[in-house]
Amino acid sequence: MFNIFKKKSQKKSEVLSHADYNQIFDNDTIEGMPISVIEIGKLKVPTGKIVVCDPLVTPDMQPLTREVKTGEFPIKIYEVKTENSGDRYAIAKLEFNQQRAIKWVLAVRDGEDINELTDEGDFFGFPVDAGLGGFFDIQAGVEYLKFQDEFMKSNPNGNIYDDFFAMEFKKSAKDQNDPNDYGNWVNFKLPNSDLNITMFQSGYGDGMYPAFWGIDKNGEITSLVIDFFVVLLPEDEE
Repeated sequence: MFNIFKKKSQKKSEVLSHADYNQIFDNDTIEGMPISVIEIGKLKVPTGKIVVCDPLVTPDMQPLTREVKTGEFPIKIYEVKTENSGDRYAIAKLEFNQQRAIKWVLAVRDGEDINELTDEGDFFGFPVDAGLGGFFDIQAGVEYLKFQDEFMKSNPNGNIYDDFFAMEFKKSAKDQNDPNDYGNWVNFKLPNSDLNITMFQSGYGDGMYPAFWGIDKNGEITSLVIDFFVVLLPEDEE
């Protein structure tokens, strides 16, 4: 009886992903499907506080609790050619260095207690309601909110996606002459600023998605990934 009580009272220090994303980063195929890598440029990180969210819906989300070094870091999207649903963005990676991660630790925000995650596979994540995910520094988020407010004041009956970002997304279209190729990502430099935010297609669309810190053998952060649940699914979701 004492052992049972002791087990229940033990506090978790971290929650690990069900998946090893190196299986995607190290190979040209995953689960029999081709992988391609799309490099969408670098993210400026002046504060080290990273936000992951759906930028069109919840741009004011709190940053993740862990802070990273400041600088400019590449973002890579791992696109999988699925058998039944075409090309899908499976993983987005913000890459801080070239070191190999030996574990993937759930990224959380202030107020999220991992000890509330009682069932295997539970996670804290971010909601997607516009089919998009994104990375940006909290300082860029502040500037983006100002930009958004100014846009809506100037266009009270407008829609920031239809009236502005649709044209930005089109720049990333694989075929600029295809009217059905709307583009799947944006690396947007904020007006009157040297900061930027990123947006990209979220796997199969709306839902709740987690982010994980890639941790190397020295305990240092090497990357931050968003898992869009396209491949390497938990067994009960396959």
